[in-house]
Amino acid sequence: MKPVEIRPWRKSPFTVGRRYRVRRDFESLRDSFRAGEVLTYDSDAWSRYHEYTVYAFSQPGAHELRVWDIRDDDELDIWRELFEEISV
Repeated sequence: MKPVEIRPWRKSPFTVGRRYRVRRDFESLRDSFRAGEVLTYDSDAWSRYHEYTVYAFSQPGAHELRVWDIRDDDELDIWRELFEEISV
């Protein structure tokens, strides 16, 4: 039997493998982001219990994924103020 994977209830604004620049300094539940950082979007996950969606990014030189946590009742469109996609 395969394990059940709980997917986020809302569609991710990010595309796996694409790069994003942090637009301004901000704090997340478990991470801090600084303007100008370049991150590559990796994955998302959702915690029904905690009512959070996490968006995970990799960063050159970092050993752990960078994570942006957003509460279920927060507007997801805030991502546009925090990140911008970098064209290749």
